[in-house]
Amino acid sequence: MATAINDLFQITEQLSTDDVPALRFLCSDLITAKSQEKIVDGKGLILELRKASLVEEGDCFILAELLYWIGQNKLLKYMNVTKEMVQEQLQNNNVSRVSPFRKILYEVSQDISSDDLNNMKFLLSDKFGASLENMDIYDIFTAMEKREMLADNNFEELKKIFGQMSPRLLKKIEDYETHNKDKPLQEESEVVSNLSQMSLCNTTEQGKPVSQEESCVIQNKEYKMSSLPRGYCLILNNFDFVEKRIQNRWGTEHDAKALEEVFSWLGFEVKRHDDLKAAEMRAKLEEYGKASHQGKDCFVCCVLSHGEQQCVVGTDGEKVEIKDIVSCFDGKKCPSLVQKPKVFFIQACQGKEFQESVEAQGDGCFPVVRLESDDSGIYRVPVDADVLIGMATVQECLSMRDVRSGTWYIQSLCRQLREGCPRGDDIHSILTKVNEEVSKEEGTIKRIKLAKQIPEPRYTLTKKLVFRVP
Repeated sequence: MATAINDLFQITEQLSTDDVPALRFLCSDLITAKSQEKIVDGKGLILELRKASLVEEGDCFILAELLYWIGQNKLLKYMNVTKEMVQEQLQNNNVSRVSPFRKILYEVSQDISSDDLNNMKFLLSDKFGASLENMDIYDIFTAMEKREMLADNNFEELKKIFGQMSPRLLKKIEDYETHNKDKPLQEESEVVSNLSQMSLCNTTEQGKPVSQEESCVIQNKEYKMSSLPRGYCLILNNFDFVEKRIQNRWGTEHDAKALEEVFSWLGFEVKRHDDLKAAEMRAKLEEYGKASHQGKDCFVCCVLSHGEQQCVVGTDGEKVEIKDIVSCFDGKKCPSLVQKPKVFFIQACQGKEFQESVEAQGDGCFPVVRLESDDSGIYRVPVDADVLIGMATVQECLSMRDVRSGTWYIQSLCRQLREGCPRGDDIHSILTKVNEEVSKEEGTIKRIKLAKQIPEPRYTLTKKLVFRVP
């Protein structure tokens, strides 16, 4: 029989006082520090995991994984799974949500005696002082991280400490570094469907045939895209600039309308906001970043504006950096979007240069259209897993807007979404077709310069992203 989420609380009654700090530490990368502070017992852990959309109907694997890592395998029976079943999922499907960094520190913590802990406190006393007195080993690791003394790519301080007090512990860290030296950083991956095979929080009827979409999700190859609404589609559309030295963006209404129509059709709850100053744009982004996305599968943000290097601009001409737009929805600021795709489409230039072109043999004619540019810039940001940023153009170049029909990029994007989504095309395939289509566009700007453009998608998606038509 499948286990309901409410029934999981009986597991918490059997957790020891040592288990909860360990579980909280293993979740450090998955929930906010503020949420971690609320976890004082097993029930608090379940509640915070639910708030972060890490425990939901149909997906409780994170709890099974956590119990497995701390060796509480006897409690897995309450979830209708065994140690071997969880182990097989972790080994064969790469579905672990707990980072290798957390795992090695937890493993080290289990090998630290009370004398070792006292020695660590003594060796760190010059940096932390009396605050060490009531710290456990997890508190010490966390404090070292906050002071940038410890990170997945920086064990030097910890090795220095272990080198003075415990060759055994030092070897554990060195073995970990050697094992992971040539491995790429593991990105978070969403765990969904493998649980149905394990009857863990399974809400589907046993033996019921699954659709092609469900089959893809069960194999952990595709992001879940079945909730209604799918999620928010936030459109920030700037046309009328109060800063008079900046021209109004004629034609942007066509882009905003096309985006509204296509994402409504795809099952998203579209929220459009026009003509925002920079501070208003930031406030709106923060508002949606703080909103709950629980029960939703995805978040989409479309920004249509002028831009300068490393930013887009509000209607007052003030800058909003792209890294700040994306960071409003990262795992710390928006835990309910952890391991869900976060998609940003940015219609703005990335500089003032014209895209260079080369002659190529073709079998069609390119129209000459009346164009303007969205002067501009977009910043290359370091992004976390499960993020896609669709850029209208490459770094340092202009993007083109037809004042009568909208921008090349957004119009092509909406057209390709309408054609590809019913076929089940993933977003990578769709954006590749957008690149091809936009690259064939040609026109003149200010009647003197040949205009060309090539978009640039950037992503750290860990699975296929398919916008399923409801």
